[in-house]
Amino acid sequence: MKKIAIWVTVILLLLITTVVGKEIVNEDKLKEDYYELIIATSELFKDHTQEQGHYYNRSYSNEEQIEELLEGKVTETGYRLVIESVFEQKDDLYVYKEQYQDYISDTRDFSLKHKDTNYYKTVRDTILNPALKLIPFEKLVVVKENNLITIEGRDVKVRFYEDGDRTEEHHQYARFGFPPKDHISFTLTFVYEQGKYLLEDFDIVTKEL
Repeated sequence: MKKIAIWVTVILLLLITTVVGKEIVNEDKLKEDYYELIIATSELFKDHTQEQGHYYNRSYSNEEQIEELLEGKVTETGYRLVIESVFEQKDDLYVYKEQYQDYISDTRDFSLKHKDTNYYKTVRDTILNPALKLIPFEKLVVVKENNLITIEGRDVKVRFYEDGDRTEEHHQYARFGFPPKDHISFTLTFVYEQGKYLLEDFDIVTKEL
C-alpha cells in the first residue's frame, strides 16, 4: 500500500507540473488579435500620394505614425518584417517598395509603358492580401510550440465572387484583378506578451492563377 501511495503521489505531481507549466492558448483572444492585426496592416497601402517621384501613404509616411498603428499588435521583429515587406526608407519618409510603386504608376500615369500588374497580383503574396480577413478562423489551424503560437492556413480556398456573377460586387473585385476564387497557404507566428498575441513572423504563399 505504501508503494502504491508513493506512485500515486508521483503521478499527481507530474500531472500538476504539466498543467501548470503548459500555457493554454486563448483562441477567442487569438482570433480577435489576428483580425485586428490584418485590419491594421491593410491600412499601410492606402491614401496614396507622391513626392519626388515616389509614392507613399499620406497617413502612414513616417516611423512614428506606423508605430502608433501597429502598437500592441507586433513584436519588434514582427514590426521590422511588416515594414520591410511594404516600405523603403528615403530619408525620413517611408515610400512603397517597387512592386507597389509599379502598380500605382500603372493606374495613375498613363504616359508610362504599363506593366502586367493589378491590385490583387501586387498584394497577393503579402500580408496585405484581403483574403486573410475573409477566411473564417475555424478553417485555420493553431499550433503552439514552446512560447510561439502559429496560425496556419493550409491551401485554404477563398471565394471572392461566383463565376459568371455580374453583380456590383463582382465588378468591384474583377476591376482590381481578383479571380472568382483563390487558394492561399500562410503562417502567422505570434508570441503572447502582456495579455496580447503579438505578431513575430509571417509567410504568405498562393497558388499560381
